[in-house]
Amino acid sequence: MKTKNKFLAATVIILVLSSFGCSESNDSAIKLIPVKSGKDFQYIDQEGKIVINPQFSEASVFRNNLALVKTSGENPKWGFISEDGKYAIMPTYKSATVFNEDLAWVVSENGSPTAINKNGEIKITLQDAEEVRNFNDGLAAYSIIERKDSSGVDIGGIKWGLVDKDGKVKINPQFSNVGFFEEGKCAVQNSEGKWGFIDKEGKLIINYQFEEIIEGFKNDKAVVSLNGKAGLIDDNGKYVINPQFSSMMNDGENYIIMQDGKFGWCDKEGKIIINPQFEIAFPFSGDELAAVKSGKSFGYINLEGKIIINPQFDAALPFNGNLALVMSSQKYGFIDKEGKYVINPQFDNIPEDLAIFLLNGSSEYNRVKTDYFNIGAIVSRINILTPEGLKLGCTISNVSSKFNKSETDFSRYAPEHLMISNEKITNDASLNYWVYADAFQEVPDGWYTKRVLNENAIIYRFCYELILTGNGYDKQDALKTAIETSLTGYTKDTTLSTKVVSVYKNAKQSVEIRNQNGRFFVMISILPKEEGDAEGG
Repeated sequence: MKTKNKFLAATVIILVLSSFGCSESNDSAIKLIPVKSGKDFQYIDQEGKIVINPQFSEASVFRNNLALVKTSGENPKWGFISEDGKYAIMPTYKSATVFNEDLAWVVSENGSPTAINKNGEIKITLQDAEEVRNFNDGLAAYSIIERKDSSGVDIGGIKWGLVDKDGKVKINPQFSNVGFFEEGKCAVQNSEGKWGFIDKEGKLIINYQFEEIIEGFKNDKAVVSLNGKAGLIDDNGKYVINPQFSSMMNDGENYIIMQDGKFGWCDKEGKIIINPQFEIAFPFSGDELAAVKSGKSFGYINLEGKIIINPQFDAALPFNGNLALVMSSQKYGFIDKEGKYVINPQFDNIPEDLAIFLLNGSSEYNRVKTDYFNIGAIVSRINILTPEGLKLGCTISNVSSKFNKSETDFSRYAPEHLMISNEKITNDASLNYWVYADAFQEVPDGWYTKRVLNENAIIYRFCYELILTGNGYDKQDALKTAIETSLTGYTKDTTLSTKVVSVYKNAKQSVEIRNQNGRFFVMISILPKEEGDAEGG
């Protein structure tokens, strides 16, 4: 959470859009509460006493006696602390999820998603996964980038499947999107954008028919959307409440509904039990009080819809135990069920993870993306000695034959000639490839001259441009080092090398590696005659 306003915006979005997801019980009172005063997050107890000193740039709620935190300062990393504030799993990760079902997903620098246990031991590594979500009901969703169809045509696209706790692929990647398994069922989306549900064997048990799954199954019911309206289905896919509300959200035995821009509650049969009248409403979550916004302020109502704590706060969240988080005058504090402050408003911020946990028991940190970038594939693709099967000193004729090019494929006035354009090497890297030569020459043509292709023109330079995207975007320095390491028989020219350009030479050619302003080049050139002899092709 970056700003105070984001807290309120995020909670509204969670409720109104109710993106279905993994949820946990939030019935037990949070013993240690992450809050921010000044620069860093700290943990306080339910009386407001500091238990773990301010030191984290990000912090989560404790789950299974561990909290996910991010260090402060330069090059911050994620790790897990125990309730004494000491690291149970050292902060070495670029990203991580909270623990759920005794496993968390972590990603190291240039690493793939890896599942660890509470001792930090690696249990699963998904080398080819692009994104992985937390385990729920024994399965974790993961995505891959699918590049080719069955006939070998490059089509791109992301496909989702599910893996079990042994790392075995339980359901092959085949869906455009998925939810989390809940009560043995998982929402899945097909290529046409419609949603249905599968069982744990991957069998479609509720046909693709919904525009959106607002919430997965809870108490044998799921909230779905059709034609822009939310309704409730049973585990056979039959409507229990026909689509009629702007939005719905599970709240135990009842449901928060949105109708005509106002929030209220209905029962499991669709009967309205608290009239839609509030600007915002958050769930009771098993408590006798719920936070609502009436007019410009938040207060709390009981199960009959009667206001118990008058609207007076800038923001308010559901009770957790005997405390509720509220915001007043841009500061956060905690009240009891009489509306009295137990911890005065004094904190500058709270983590978004805390807000999400109080709303639905879930977490902001329930998925990770890979950071793996296949540098080895790129280094292997670049042929320094014979780029694309050619040698320096070969001719335009050799190039024409190699790439099946005609005169129109060569530039008449510029020395660089594009032979390969945007060739995909990996998901995050592609290349362009040029040859350099004075390809055209002037020949007499009556009183004038004309430019014609000189098939005997010498190629004096090859150039690879590497376009790095995604996980490769910040890996240029690592790639530069890897290419330099791969050069054998070359000596670095320290007089010509700079911070952005490294020049290496052998007896006959030079290799220039240039990493500047987001562009990456590898250029192989003939040495000037005074330094070396040109090599024929």
